[in-house]
Amino acid sequence: MTIEASQPYREPERRTGTVVRLTGAEIFVRCMSSDGVPYQERYGRRDGVRLGGGRAELVEPEPENAVLREERSVRRIDALFRRWKRDRDDLDALRSLRDAISDYLRDRVDG
Repeated sequence: MTIEASQPYREPERRTGTVVRLTGAEIFVRCMSSDGVPYQERYGRRDGVRLGGGRAELVEPEPENAVLREERSVRRIDALFRRWKRDRDDLDALRSLRDAISDYLRDRVDG
């Protein structure tokens, strides 16, 4: 993940970090200080801006969200398929599986 930090009257500085945890509203990123000490920063998922002191933001938060959205969709399809496979006469399970696959394919074509 690339982080862009800007201080008043200076050129923005870019550094990298590793996403270590995601919550509903926050992204936790592990960074290294200039002396090699690891620390974590919190960023908002909606806009990628650092929560807390100083101005910094994630330069490319959207691709990460797209990957997570796709992983969730695939896991949902897998779970629905297993549910339907246990009882192949369950039409509600089959409809749910069909809808999940349709949503996944629509997102792939649109995005």
